[in-house]
Amino acid sequence: MKYLPQVRCFLTIVLLNWLVGPAHAYENQKGARDARTDTDQRPNIVIVLADDLGYSDLGCYGGEISTPNIDALAKNGVRFTQLYNSARCCPSRASLLTGLYPTQAGIGDFTTDQPNPKRGPGYLGRLNDQCATLAEVLKPAGYGCYYVGKWHVHPETGPIKRGFDEFYGYTRDHSHDQYDADYYIRLPEGRDKEIDLSKDRFYATDVFNDYAIEFIRQGQSSKQPWFLFLGHSSPHFPVQAPADRADKYDEVYRRGWDVLREERFDRMKAIGLVDSPSWNLSPRSLVPVDRDDIANGFSGQDNPEWDSLDHDRQLDLARRMAVFAAMVEGVDQGVGKIIDHLRNTGHLDNTLVLFLSDNGACYEWGPFGFDGKSRLGETTLRQGTDLRDIGGPGTHQSYGSAWANLGNTPFRMYKHFTHEGGISTPFIAHWPAGIAKSDRWVRDPSHVMDIMPTLMEVAGATYPGQIRGNPTTPLEGVSLLPAMRGEKLSERTIGFDHQAAHAIRKGDWKAVYAKRMPHDLKWELYNLAEDRCEMNDLADQQPERTKEMIELWNQWARRVGVIWEPDTNVAVENVLPTGGLRNFKSPQIAKANLRIEVTVQSASPDGVVIAQGGSHCGYALHFVDGRPALDVRIDGEVTRLLSDHPIRGKSRLVATLTTDDMTLMVDGASSISKRSPGVIPVQPQDELSVGYDSMSAAGDYSSPNPFNGTVLSLDVTTSEVSK
Repeated sequence: MKYLPQVRCFLTIVLLNWLVGPAHAYENQKGARDARTDTDQRPNIVIVLADDLGYSDLGCYGGEISTPNIDALAKNGVRFTQLYNSARCCPSRASLLTGLYPTQAGIGDFTTDQPNPKRGPGYLGRLNDQCATLAEVLKPAGYGCYYVGKWHVHPETGPIKRGFDEFYGYTRDHSHDQYDADYYIRLPEGRDKEIDLSKDRFYATDVFNDYAIEFIRQGQSSKQPWFLFLGHSSPHFPVQAPADRADKYDEVYRRGWDVLREERFDRMKAIGLVDSPSWNLSPRSLVPVDRDDIANGFSGQDNPEWDSLDHDRQLDLARRMAVFAAMVEGVDQGVGKIIDHLRNTGHLDNTLVLFLSDNGACYEWGPFGFDGKSRLGETTLRQGTDLRDIGGPGTHQSYGSAWANLGNTPFRMYKHFTHEGGISTPFIAHWPAGIAKSDRWVRDPSHVMDIMPTLMEVAGATYPGQIRGNPTTPLEGVSLLPAMRGEKLSERTIGFDHQAAHAIRKGDWKAVYAKRMPHDLKWELYNLAEDRCEMNDLADQQPERTKEMIELWNQWARRVGVIWEPDTNVAVENVLPTGGLRNFKSPQIAKANLRIEVTVQSASPDGVVIAQGGSHCGYALHFVDGRPALDVRIDGEVTRLLSDHPIRGKSRLVATLTTDDMTLMVDGASSISKRSPGVIPVQPQDELSVGYDSMSAAGDYSSPNPFNGTVLSLDVTTSEVSK
């Protein structure tokens, strides 16, 4: 919901009257009232965010992992079937914290200490100065704000700087050894750790749970409403848990992922999550194309059948998944502690508790997982008594793509991708005083960016017009409170992008573009009302709708900064037949010889003159330190032809690409050449750009990489490849 300034005051008054009205003056099971002594009866708020938890890992979403406390929240609240995230941990966190798309908040794909200005402001790598966090919105409304766990939206914009009163956890990196007590910090600086365990007793998931209770106590003692964000690092790799906690799951996972996927899907039917023929259990997902050692020898192939593996490999993999399950159970136990404390102190009924995950289950990188902090190279096979070392102090393992495929049952693909398996999260809302007990499924499409306006509505908070002297980007999300109470949400369009994985959803229709596939990449089209698991690609049957959806994605991507059109002084003269880059038709370059001729002028040329294609295939004619270069990308790999001599002023460049050679000639001089990787095998989805690379990089650079001069003329011609 977007709040207009002239109605903010009115909405706040109405909301407060509603919250304290007699129809919602509930008491908890023990008859205790909210412990606050003042008349402010706005709800307390708890968000519990799991890390890399799959769609069906929880018991209340069909999983076999023991999660009785989270299941109880679901039984007494509502569950969403179509809440989306942003495919990876830090973009999802940026979106959740700000109510914006990740690029609008400054973290389009990942955090970084050295942002590339050529990628645009959406890829700053930290929260920008035009967004407000949940704490920066709730704190002015009178809430105490507390954060525990993983921050991961850059330490430069740490939790205290961005509105939270108290913090315990870590602010740098995506993960860390759960047993390393010295790594986790207390903020603001100078605070003593209220919980300071000896190193032999320290386990981060447990300590995060204990700190959640500690901060809740501090909030309760303040006599004002409070907000707690518990951002677990579990069950993100390294999969680590005390060995005795994992032992109970060994026999469960020695049965293998094929049997367990079938059983999960059956339970999903039994609990009403799968409610129609539109849900079908997808086949085992493929292992994305990558280096063969990283992908455990399965690059571009389907995950293997469990029964095809030798016994020792099965034991190793079962133990990895057992440790993962123990991590999830540890998160659940923390939820139980929070609920017990709230109940015992009279705060449960008037506390809104939200539980969700930041992305789909993580495939990195193959069916056997990885060992070691680099996440690269072959996987260690543990046997015998060494199996119980998995998940211990100093270890660094993942559980692999096949178990991740189980975690995302019944969907395809994983974290990093924009198919349903990468962007779908379990989402539970529990608030006895504000949401009637229903054990109900909410089936409206929604997104983590909707949490900000939801909390604004329940807290009577307003979104600031500016922050730290900067105008704020208007909210993108909508309040989910009506859906939690049984009302339908309006049809909407939601966009996605993560490192060349694109998607757009409008109503029931979804177009999705993958990456790292073993076949020709193209946009796919699905009707999710009839095919929630994306099994029936309709792109070839409905080309016009597919084209409309692709254009809708392009419009969205330009609006939110995924595609950044740099504000440069590049001039394009005598190039475009109808005037304006948008009217330049992209030539059909698939399986064809290419000839590109351009005339440019620059005192010290740098950047992209022309590019067509992207991270899968395409070409780019550009400059590197003043030297002309032709890049050709096929199946993700770039071949570069680079001139030895920098140029200045006005120059004419001619580049060619055939099945045998790629050549580059400057101002009519002798051309340079090298062996060609071949012609472009398929027509790229990324359209032709002049003066910069508007989408994913066709060459070996960071897009958009704008040209710093004038494109005086341009001609691209194709010819048939000789048989």
